Amino acid sequence: MDTYASVLASSSEELTQPQQQQQIGSNNGPIAAVASDIYNTKELVLGSDTRDLAILIPNEGHHGPGEENEARFIAQSFVPETAVINKGTNVIWFNGDVGHEHDIVVTSDVNSTSPIYQTGEFTEFEARNYTFNEVGQYQFADTVEYDNGYFMRGNISVVDDGVDELQGAEVTLGLLMVPTQDISQYTGDLQSRGFVLDSVHNFQDLRGGQSGTGDEQTLIVWRTPTDMETSNVLSQLAEFSEELPYS
Repeated sequence: MDTYASVLASSSEELTQPQQQQQIGSNNGPIAAVASDIYNTKELVLGSDTRDLAILIPNEGHHGPGEENEARFIAQSFVPETAVINKGTNVIWFNGDVGHEHDIVVTSDVNSTSPIYQTGEFTEFEARNYTFNEVGQYQFADTVEYDNGYFMRGNISVVDDGVDELQGAEVTLGLLMVPTQDISQYTGDLQSRGFVLDSVHNFQDLRGGQSGTGDEQTLIVWRTPTDMETSNVLSQLAEFSEELPYS
């Protein structure tokens, strides 16, 4: 079985559609994300005022749940693992997994071995993106097989709410994970870089506490002002992430 087939085979049962949807943004109002809902449901729904969605590959996210010694901080390989977006949304995969390269393939059919997009390998604090211009159901997965046959997977539903490919949408929205013990430092740094903090959620990490990171992590939902270019967003994310103790 080739790389793409082995990544995506038998994944249809694992990639389910959202059952509890937390909408983020709308035509009629500001973004209103709730970090706790995204943490608990592993999913979000975007409104049409969002230009870019930055999906986080969290540090140690490549570890699967079947490992004897839990090595993840958060029980998600991608944050979020499931997203509902509008046609024309630019999806960005940001690699916060320190010391690990990822190579993501996107398909429109779970049984397909021909991806519609492949990122190529990208390393820590780098990002790759793809704009979804067609309504439909999509799957994305890392081509790398980790311990116990674990593959990182997620899915995206693209809908059309009547807005012509998000004309005028200027906001980038995404998520980050930081150690709670120094949350004031990190939130202050993000705000100084021009990010607007939407909501936060503290959680006990699965590793049980590590030197430098403590035993509690915070999931941050952030967004950008409308005049912040995507290239600047990614540059600021990389600089910020390099300062985290995960590295």
